[in-house]
Amino acid sequence: MLALGTVLVTAAGLLVAHATAATAADSTTDLGVSSDRSDMAATDDRLFISAKDRVIVADHEARLTGAVTDLPSVGDLALTSDGTRLYATLRDSHQIAEIDTGSLTVTRRIALNAYPCPSHLALLGTRLYVGYGCGADWKAGVVGFDVSAAEPEFAPLSLQLYQAPLVAAAGQKLVVGETVTSPGNIYVYDLTDTGPTMRGAINGSTHSLYNLQDISITADGSTVFSAFGAPYRFDAWDTTGLTLVRSYGEGSFTGYPTAVTVSGDGRHVIGGRTSGKPVVMYDRAGGEQTFAYENLGSDLVAGSLAYSGGTAFGVLSDMSDRLHLVRLPDVTLPGSTITLTAPATGTALKPLTLSGKLTLSDGSTPGEQPLTLIRWTSDGARTPVSGVTTAADGTYSVDDTPPIGGQIRYDVLWNGNADYRWSRAWRDVRVSKVSTMIDLTPSAPATALEPLTLSGTLTLANGADPGEQPLVVTRLMSNGTRETLPAMTTAADGTFTINDTPPIGGNTQYDVRWSGNLTYEAATGLKTVAVAKRQTTFTLSGPETGNAGKQLEFSGALDGGGRLPAAGTAITVTRTVSNRNGTSTTTLPSLTLSADGTFGFADTPPAGGDYTYTVKYAGDSVFLAAQGTHAVTVRGKAG
Repeated sequence: MLALGTVLVTAAGLLVAHATAATAADSTTDLGVSSDRSDMAATDDRLFISAKDRVIVADHEARLTGAVTDLPSVGDLALTSDGTRLYATLRDSHQIAEIDTGSLTVTRRIALNAYPCPSHLALLGTRLYVGYGCGADWKAGVVGFDVSAAEPEFAPLSLQLYQAPLVAAAGQKLVVGETVTSPGNIYVYDLTDTGPTMRGAINGSTHSLYNLQDISITADGSTVFSAFGAPYRFDAWDTTGLTLVRSYGEGSFTGYPTAVTVSGDGRHVIGGRTSGKPVVMYDRAGGEQTFAYENLGSDLVAGSLAYSGGTAFGVLSDMSDRLHLVRLPDVTLPGSTITLTAPATGTALKPLTLSGKLTLSDGSTPGEQPLTLIRWTSDGARTPVSGVTTAADGTYSVDDTPPIGGQIRYDVLWNGNADYRWSRAWRDVRVSKVSTMIDLTPSAPATALEPLTLSGTLTLANGADPGEQPLVVTRLMSNGTRETLPAMTTAADGTFTINDTPPIGGNTQYDVRWSGNLTYEAATGLKTVAVAKRQTTFTLSGPETGNAGKQLEFSGALDGGGRLPAAGTAITVTRTVSNRNGTSTTTLPSLTLSADGTFGFADTPPAGGDYTYTVKYAGDSVFLAAQGTHAVTVRGKAG
């Protein structure tokens, strides 16, 4: 969720964080609370917004400036004409809170125990009218009292309604709107010296009016505006003849009406809807739509519209019921349109061209106008692209160099002027990272247990030096063993050297990886090195002659080029005898090597003949196999 007070600039439903709240662009501000209802009242310089258990205060730039808390179930708001006192319904405690708008303190709580669940307010002078009612039980109604009295005297209307009604008052008129009931009536009262007198009703059945959401009245009380859930429009009603004056927003469905208000001068009707275009404005006299704010992800909360000094305000509710204050400045100005053209794809560190055109709604030439162009990169950075100004005909073009890869959004804003409303456009560009590669070259043939050197280079496709970059080197040996070698770093020019001693022979793969960064792709270098096993030789020494029945002693050694298998490595010994009885081979007891590679054994030849003793080492993953022989002539036993 966005933090309390975060200001976002909005375009076509896109929420984009903006550095300055004091912009002509639309903006939304997170109110820091979730609720299913809210109301708003406005002075010339401040906004008061009810939300859950508090009244939030904001200025007309939508900056949050304070709050009145400890107001559980707060609902509708009503301001005195001088803006010094604010009244708020506290539905569940059956009270009206009176708030000093200077100190933002509750000065008193007015109990309405006989008129429970106050829900809607209308203040005319010092007379406050309250629509009350706790449920759908025909016990709802309207009560009025003088807020200037220390001990108010309550004067209820005789009207008994199904559920708490909406109320509006101005001039000499009090309007009461039925809620929930479908169809629902709007009742109009004349305010006389003796109290409200029923003039009549705008009949919901006659006009097919269903599910009333909001009503608003002109300052002179001559016209009341309604927002019914159906039909999908906003209506203006004459409070004297009780007739339909005009409808606004008829046509295709763009969301259920939820709120309606009228500008102070009476020239503009502002309506709110549940989705699509949650705020729309119409010319009151002609009925044509003059402004629409699009936001596909939020609904306007019922009854939460306010208008002041050319700016419309409302409360939006997102899909999680989080509330946001929407600020729509200069809604009465003629519009403008700005376009932005950008390539669909690009490459980091390579310039790309952005262009577009600013067009004014009346077709006039905008002249040279400064634009704000923002680059939003995938790391969250917000970077202004400076020096963007339209030509006299409104066109513009600028080159920008994306510093990193990923999804990049370009957002162009014309902030408007005194004659035309702002406009914005945005485009996304998929920016590829700069490609990279790692090349590896072994310096010489490799042998197990001997030092091996591989030279390598990390190369960037744009020819830049990568600087010192960490590499991860992994050795995969022929027996399936994988080992990560000590960390290493390239030189500034990308070169590096791997020094390793392969522990075994066989094909050994070296895998070198660079993880890359936001600008450059990751790179992998693979090199398979044929690592030779070590050559081994056997020496076997013993007597040249011997006698049958007499013990012979032999010794020897295994040489692995200065390296040896582990002590205790087994070797085999065989004895081959050739004499008048033929040739036979016998396997003698196996031997083990000592730490220095030497060994020794003894044998007693059983008969005369030519003897050949053979010792064999089978070899392993490091050493090749080897064998050694020694011949002995053995004389037979004397007869």
